[in-house]
Amino acid sequence: MNHLPLNKVINTATKLEKTALLLCVSLSVVAFLFPALLTAHLQPVISQLLSYLGSPFFILVNLLLFIVIAVAISPLGRRKIGGEQAKVEFALFGWLSMLFAAGMGSGLVFWGVAEPALHTINSPLKQGLYPNPHTSGLALTLVNWGAHAWALYAVFGLVLGGLSSNSGKVGDISAPVISVFKGVINKDWQIKLGFGIKLIAIFSIFFGVVGTIANSTLLLRKGLALKLGVESALLSGFIIISLIVALYTLSATLGLKKGIQTLSKFNMLLALALMVWLLFFVPIEPIINIAIGGTWDYLQLITIGTWQLASQLNDPKWANGWTYNYYFWWLAWGPFVGVFLAKISQGRPVWQYILGVVLVPTLVTIVWFSVFSGSAIAWDEAHQSGILQAIKADYTQGLFVFFEQLGCQGAVLIWSSLLLLLIFVATSADSAVLVIRQLSGANKTYTWSLYAWSFALGLCAYVLLVQNNEPLNRSVAIIGALPFLIIFLLQLIGFVKEFIKEEVHE
Repeated sequence: MNHLPLNKVINTATKLEKTALLLCVSLSVVAFLFPALLTAHLQPVISQLLSYLGSPFFILVNLLLFIVIAVAISPLGRRKIGGEQAKVEFALFGWLSMLFAAGMGSGLVFWGVAEPALHTINSPLKQGLYPNPHTSGLALTLVNWGAHAWALYAVFGLVLGGLSSNSGKVGDISAPVISVFKGVINKDWQIKLGFGIKLIAIFSIFFGVVGTIANSTLLLRKGLALKLGVESALLSGFIIISLIVALYTLSATLGLKKGIQTLSKFNMLLALALMVWLLFFVPIEPIINIAIGGTWDYLQLITIGTWQLASQLNDPKWANGWTYNYYFWWLAWGPFVGVFLAKISQGRPVWQYILGVVLVPTLVTIVWFSVFSGSAIAWDEAHQSGILQAIKADYTQGLFVFFEQLGCQGAVLIWSSLLLLLIFVATSADSAVLVIRQLSGANKTYTWSLYAWSFALGLCAYVLLVQNNEPLNRSVAIIGALPFLIIFLLQLIGFVKEFIKEEVHE
């Protein structure tokens, strides 16, 4: 792609950051002043859009999953992310820790006990097709959190990772789209198009992360109320979000190696320790049974059911509030996770990249949900302890009700889970802040924008938290993803076009 005039690029970058920051904060202030706009108007509109776009997008992600698997085992799998001269910068454990922490670590803590249990209590899948509610509940959870989501992230990383030298520099989110219109629009229009693409991407990232911070704070707030007796929801929410903001601001300030990588490694070790500690106090056999049966149902869903998900469900509309909503949430995170993956994966062969980004996190997700939810369900059935009823009434308390059954070590597990969730939110937010600044062209020597974006994320998350509405958090999280869907489709077209052109030329 021809180089654009440097002075125009610099001026556009400055204008982009100020415009994006003003837009995100302004919308949040409006939401705070007129909260009915969110619950009475925004939420129904998003639900309606999901009913139209959810199923086609879900099928597209299905297709992308099989494409990335095919790429990994094809001769293309031997190529390097970033080109043959690219060098690996991060060791394997650090790389896996960062990609997992950025991708969805906080969600696994939030839903680790609750989601499979909810789907077990009232299975959305037809019993005639999936007769065991325990395994089908896990399978449906894995459809929402497993290989499909990570395949979407992997595609973003491939498109933005410099695999095709003609598609632009690493992390240039607008280059694949501009390549679609190459020869049709002039340089001035390329700058304007790039401005619009990056603005929508920043908007998508910002509110995707805001929804996650607000959602995670609901669980953290419940934990503080339980362990410390903090009655004021607004006060505890303010304290939690302030801690999260301080943590991810410090991490982003320290940079990729000293901040984000260090925090991600610590959290992966903490997550492993928490899971192993839990296994000492719960029966192993039910966990193994649920893991094996759930994985089998999951494979059945992937190969057959997800191509016609509505036919697998008791109520097809269920998918709008869960599966389709999740997938647009992953799309909202796609720009920053994709840019982040492209940055940290340079020099790795494509097969290893796909293995690390898709297969490894999926296996970890299977183990995580099997251990936490499987042990909670088995414990509740054996002791009639009311865990499932508590989750049915309020799924933010399921984790705590379960751990409290385990005596003194339960307190250790609760505090460890809260710390784990806090850091996982921070490791997603710090990556998002760095990518937002990269997309907006912020000068790395100026830290004001880092603090401004960090504060804006925290402020907007608190505005959303005041509504105390978890489904609303999920709706807000995908605001930017809906318009970004068009950009994503154009990115795929542009990438394929440039890749074919490069192959023919060689």
